[in-house]
Amino acid sequence: MQAVSAGCHELIRDYGAMCVTCATDVLEHVGMAEPGLAGTLRMGPQTARDRLDPASAAVLEEVPVRGSRGPASIAVRAGVDLDTALRCLGVLAAGGFVEHTSVGWKAKRVD
Repeated sequence: MQAVSAGCHELIRDYGAMCVTCATDVLEHVGMAEPGLAGTLRMGPQTARDRLDPASAAVLEEVPVRGSRGPASIAVRAGVDLDTALRCLGVLAAGGFVEHTSVGWKAKRVD
């Protein structure tokens, strides 16, 4: 357990606290939620990274921000074959997520 979450975990374990992510959660707990609000999915705005296919997302996770890594190593770490990794790296490069360097692939910081 991380020290930063120890207090929260103790409150939940010892005092029956509940996790909430927004005001609607609190209103639901006290029985004051407006009809139609309960059970709605809460998500932040979708980013370009959220729209990646699963293989590309897995490949991107294995491309370092510092240093670089070769495509074969990325493929093994991402659990995909080399051809898939190369295809995904091309897609990711076109999307501005990664760049090819003289010694491999490096992730770009995307705001």
